[in-house]
Parts: sequence; C-alpha cells; structure tokens
Amino acid sequence: MRQGRTLATCTAVALLAGSVQVWVDDPDWGSMSYTSHAEYQAVDANGFGTFPMTDPVKMRGVILNRSEAMLDPAPGAPGFLGGLWQVYVQTVDADDSGGTACWMGQYIGKILGTHPEGSYTDAEWLAELDRLTHDPLSGHEFQPGDLVEVRARAPGLHFRGKNNVNEQHSNDPAADFDVYLLEANHGLPTPTVLTLADLKDGNDDFIFDPDRLVGCEHYQAALVRINEVDWVDTNGWAPDGELSIQDGTGRTFPVKLGLGDGYNAHEPPAGPFDVVGILDQEDLDSDDGHMDGYRAWVTQDYDGNGSIVPASFPLTGDLDDDGDVDLDDYAVFADCLNGPGNSPASGCPSGVNGDLDDDEDVDLSDFAIFACKLTANR
Repeated sequence: MRQGRTLATCTAVALLAGSVQVWVDDPDWGSMSYTSHAEYQAVDANGFGTFPMTDPVKMRGVILNRSEAMLDPAPGAPGFLGGLWQVYVQTVDADDSGGTACWMGQYIGKILGTHPEGSYTDAEWLAELDRLTHDPLSGHEFQPGDLVEVRARAPGLHFRGKNNVNEQHSNDPAADFDVYLLEANHGLPTPTVLTLADLKDGNDDFIFDPDRLVGCEHYQAALVRINEVDWVDTNGWAPDGELSIQDGTGRTFPVKLGLGDGYNAHEPPAGPFDVVGILDQEDLDSDDGHMDGYRAWVTQDYDGNGSIVPASFPLTGDLDDDGDVDLDDYAVFADCLNGPGNSPASGCPSGVNGDLDDDEDVDLSDFAIFACKLTANR
C-alpha cells in the first residue's frame, strides 16, 4: 500500500519568469478550504489568469479522462518534453463551474534551462506516473468518474488561456501535487448540451466573457456535448488529429481527437452527428490576450457508430446512449440484472452490461449507483 508523504521540512526554489518562488512546508491540508475551479480559472478582460499562483491550493472534482488517451506517457517519448500526463477534473459543486487540468511533463527542466538535472530520468518519470495514477492511501488506480481531491503545493501556472495545476517546472518533491481518492466510481458528470451558438457569435468569433458567466470560459475544462453538427472537412481525421465542426449557420468549432486506434479503423461519420469532449483552450498567440484557441478535446475512442464522436459516451447509468439517465435506461438495466458473482443476464443488450461498479456482475450494488444517477438527472 502506498503511504502519504510528509514534507514538513522541504524547501524548494525555482526561477519562474524572472522571479523566485519558494515552497516551504506542507500546509495543514485537512483544515484548508477548497478553492473553487471558477476562482482558480478567473481571468481579466484580456483572458490572462488573475489567480495568484503562489500559495498551495486544494480542489476537488471528478476525473474526466484517461491521460494516455490524449497524451503519450512513454518515458523519452518523441517531443520537446518527453513523456506527458494530463487529466481534467470537473467540479461537483453546484455553486461552481468548469474544471481544471492537472499536467506533468518528463523533461520539465528544459523550460528553466536546468535539463537534464531538473527533469525526470526514465525511471523517475515512471515513478511519478505511478504516484499520480494511484491513490496514496489505498493504492486505488484512478479511473474516469472517480471523485478526487487535488493538493497542489506550487500550485500551477497560467498557460495559453487557462490555469493548470503543475509543478511549475521543478522536479523538487516540495513542488509536487498529489491526487487523493474521495469516492471511487462517483460517476462522470452529464455533458452539458450546447449548440455552437453558445460558443461562437454570428461572426464565428469565440464568445469570451471575462466574468465567465457565458461562452467558452464558462465551460472551461468541463464535459460538453455539441449536437447535430457536421465536419467542415475530414482532412484531420486521425489519432491526435485536429479538424473542425460546423452547424449550418456559419459557425465552426475546432475539435482535437484523442489517440484511439478507432480513428484509423473507421471512416469519419457523415453529418449530422454529436461530439462529446472536454472544452479546452490552447491560445498560441498571447499578443492580443487569451480570448481565442478554444476547442473540444475528444478523449474517448471512436467505434464507427456514425452518430456520436467519440464512441458511446460512458455517462454512468446512460445505458441507452441518449445523453441522459432515465426510466428507459432502467429498462436496459433490468434486462442485465443477474445477481452477485454472475455474468449479466442473457437478455442484456450486446455491448451493455450494467456493471457500474466494475466487479464483473450486475447486482444490487450496481442498482444503488444507478438509482443515484437516475435521481440526479430528474
């Protein structure tokens, strides 16, 4: 079993943007209040982050993705920063909005000019991946849908339009962030159904609201579902590809595909179809601020179904794949129910098993999870 670490005496210094950042001692995490994602992602009128990246923060939310579905984690992976890891955590609090990306790179010393000493060796990187992908107390391997607490010491940086939890490019353990399990299989949030008119104006410009009440900023790092769209063209259809969708009104929106093999195995769907992804931002040009560069990052693979990209989206309890959890899903669940220790019942539809707690049967434990999701979606 992994044990939580204590850094009561650790101090680290890193040079960042010409200033000196000092991390001294761990705070009392238990008594620290949560920072909301909306507060952490606050921006000014030009889209630059306003949250002070100086003191530790603690946030909670639901993990939205598997990192390896969007970034290559392999030690020494091709690219400037080697192996990469990133998960998005979306708020579960009614008075909050959006979410936050947690990011790590192997060769982080390159940014500060301390590579290789300030970066991770292959062995160290694998140890970091193991640390970040497992609960320090129970050893539970994190999955999409897990409710977690993020404890960020450094606590992060503003990058291309959004604040990311990271180590501020220092490999000193005092700058680490940790992820703790609060509830396994809490369930993925229902993607917010949007039209492109919620994200783009009539001139096909991104809707940017510095108060983050509407537009792209409001949905930053959260799951969204954009229905009834088509491709502008399909030239970017490939693993890790980039292309755009359109809605017939002149509005378009960029889509970033994950690393799944399904994008090679299947032709792109013909419209109309739906897209489910994480609302992300990578604004490469900071000269005019960070009011641009939004996209939907699809982190699930595609199975050739022709109606939704990615494949059937794994909303917990949505067994008929229509974007909600209702009595129609209960009818599917009832056909799968077969008691503890048994395979799903013979009447269970192909590709659906109702095993919501991942213990290889469909029983009353799964029903308890389903009932919570059914209630939440009423």
